[in-house]
Amino acid sequence: MARTHSKPGPLRGVGAWKELESIGDCKRFFRWTILALKDNKLDRQTASILGQLGTYLLRAIEGHDLERRVEDLEQAAAAVKEQQV
Repeated sequence: MARTHSKPGPLRGVGAWKELESIGDCKRFFRWTILALKDNKLDRQTASILGQLGTYLLRAIEGHDLERRVEDLEQAAAAVKEQQV
């Protein structure tokens, strides 16, 4: 059976996506992608690409959060060390 390609209808919630800056934003983006695929508003290939991009973004956010936390710990350790001297 041949697949027929049709243009998906308007995607709900697309206008609301301005910035993806937090892990929560990524979770909502993944949820939106899954629901759009389920509602046949996205084709599988587009959903796959968006999922992969979302994964890269999530890893970058997690890395940035980890880097920030390490810097905070280093500053706290330096402050404690200064108080001991």
